[in-house]
Amino acid sequence: MSTPDRPKPRVREEKPVLEPGAMVGRYRSLKKLGVGSMGEVYLAEDESLGRRVAIKLLGTKHLGNATVRERFLREARALARLAHPNLITVFESGHIEEADRPYFAMELLEGGDTHKLLDERGPLPSGVVALIGAQAAAGLGEAARAGIIHRDVKPSNLGISRHGVLKVTDFSLAKSDTTEKSLTGKGMVVGTADYIAPEQARGEDVDERADIYSLGCTLFHLLTGKPPFRCEEGTQMQRYVDVMRAHLTAPVPDPRNFAPNIDGELARLIADMMDKDRERRPTSEELAPALARLAGRLGGDLPRVSRRLFTVPTEIPVASVAAGAARTTEPAPSGKARTPQRHMPWSRVAAAAAVLLVAIAIALALVLR
Repeated sequence: MSTPDRPKPRVREEKPVLEPGAMVGRYRSLKKLGVGSMGEVYLAEDESLGRRVAIKLLGTKHLGNATVRERFLREARALARLAHPNLITVFESGHIEEADRPYFAMELLEGGDTHKLLDERGPLPSGVVALIGAQAAAGLGEAARAGIIHRDVKPSNLGISRHGVLKVTDFSLAKSDTTEKSLTGKGMVVGTADYIAPEQARGEDVDERADIYSLGCTLFHLLTGKPPFRCEEGTQMQRYVDVMRAHLTAPVPDPRNFAPNIDGELARLIADMMDKDRERRPTSEELAPALARLAGRLGGDLPRVSRRLFTVPTEIPVASVAAGAARTTEPAPSGKARTPQRHMPWSRVAAAAAVLLVAIAIALALVLR
């Protein structure tokens, strides 16, 4: 006789730092949008200008970590220095004194991002991917000229404005030439395994060419629906090591092997972007116009995610800020369940420096055998 399955225990969600109605500076919180590697992001409204923005707060678990705090502040400073149509705009940064918690207010990307677009529509046409690449390369080139290297280019970090303009986002792992002290020691690896450049995987010092490699991997993913190197066997750690090793040694795959209708010129350009030898990769100044010409030949506009990304209740309780985040008696509104991402959760592994160092050491040992 079969026994019924036991009900799975309910996962208790953490209470948001900002309840609806809480004030941060001149911004009124409306809803929690998500959680990143360093903090939480909220939908908010600028009470002075009447526009919606995204508020990013340093996460509670990082408040006592001086290194992560400095990285968070570095991201705000880096974005505030940049002004380009293809880079997300920071409006203001500040500090919630009572909670000793930094924050910054930035542009709200109502069109989603290219990972959500891929989830919704599947592999994208060559013309659309060429346009994404052209605008991303232009934004990354502007950042590089300001001495800022992104180091974590991937589909979820390429946002889309409500008007269909691509914006490079999330500079939390950015490296700045003007920073007085390095927050990443020599041999330390940061980034996301699916898109990481070989020199970045080896823990070497990186420049703009690492972002070009990661952008090439990103365009490959958007064209085919999968990253260029993917391992399905073994434990999560074994798969992680295998992917890192592939970036170091495996030949660059041709995206046309997965989707034959991909434009040949675009496929060759992506292969150039993913060259193991960074000296042979195109620069952003070369890449952006080349991809723009391709996009013009192939046609296609940058679409926005059509499904509603967030909802806001019609009535938001007025709350005062206490200890940096007001608490109200009304429950936070519930939004749609987040669409599960199809890629493996390697970003969590990448976030743990110790695990990363062990993984890279294993990978290098296997390569040098």
